[in-house]
Formats: sequence, C-alpha cells, structure tokens
Amino acid sequence: MAIDVIHEANSATANSFISLAEYAYYHERRLPLDPPVVTTGDVAARNVIMATRVLSAMHVARKTLRWGSDGKPYYYTSRAWTGEIATATQSLAWGRLNMYDRLGRLIASNSIPQELKDATAELAGQLGNTDRTLDNDISVQGITSIKAGSVSLTFKDMIEVRVLPEAVQMLLVSSWLTDEIVLYGIHTPIFEAV
Repeated sequence: MAIDVIHEANSATANSFISLAEYAYYHERRLPLDPPVVTTGDVAARNVIMATRVLSAMHVARKTLRWGSDGKPYYYTSRAWTGEIATATQSLAWGRLNMYDRLGRLIASNSIPQELKDATAELAGQLGNTDRTLDNDISVQGITSIKAGSVSLTFKDMIEVRVLPEAVQMLLVSSWLTDEIVLYGIHTPIFEAV
C-alpha cells in the first residue's frame, strides 16, 4: 500500500509540511547528497513524513534533568516553536498565529512558510542518507578526544545529540524558535518536565 503524504496547513489529517513535488523541486536545485536523495515513491514519502514529525515535535519546550560525566546535574530546555497553533484540531505544529518571515512580513495562519518547507526538504533528504533520530554513539559517550600512544580517552561534561543538522536550523527563521537553555549545577527542578 502506498504511503500518502498529506500537506494541508491546519488539517487534522496532515502528516507533512511539504508535498513530494516540493521535496523533489528542492533537491533538484540543491548540491547533491551522497548517496543521491530518492525523491519519489514510498521511500521519499517516509522521509518527508519523518522530517515533518521531527520538526513538528518542537511544539513545546521540554525541560529534562541530565547528568554530566562529572556527576553534576544540569537541566536542558529544548527549542520550541514560538507563537500559537492556528486551530485546536490541526495535527501539526504549523500553521501558527503571529509568525513573521525573515523580512518581517506576517505569515498567514493557514499557510506553511517557504523557509519551513525548505527545512523539511533538507531534513528529509538527510534522513534518507542516515537516521539522525538515532543516538550517535560518540555523542552519547561524550568522547572529545582519543590518543593512540598509551591509549587515552577524554569525555566532555555535557552529552548532547543533535537531530537537526546545522543546515536545517539555518533555513528556519530564528524568531520562530525559543533558545536552548542549559542550567548547570541545579539540584532542584525549576519546573516539571513536559
């Protein structure tokens, strides 16, 4: 059975910010990835839907308690979309109210801005080459250096796994997202994890 990509803003059944045609158009004009990006069929549909799922999941900031390699606790607050969802019934984080594009123009609450479409296409293409949603062993272990003579490993205090590549973050308008916050040495929660 074919995977349907539903890309209607504010729809209760939408599963993507972009159509497969928009995905293909973006990658026709992008520097090629290696291996080449599949832009048709179920593979493309799966990548576009997963990229949308990852981006849409940033609808609310999540505060989590983490422990550094030194045993000290810290809190990490993830990035989240600013503004508010346009309708109570929509399945995705966009359309949104009171959002502006890079040039300061108001974005219609029933539309998906081009910057978000491009970011979705970029992430979908990169997900097609490697699953960025999986934990990266080196990041999880926090290895910052390896020395061959007399074998030596150095671990960092903070362990962080980035699902969104820099290329995707750069395509998004900075005012659309809250900042990531890290509070070190905090022993009691400031607010509960969501």
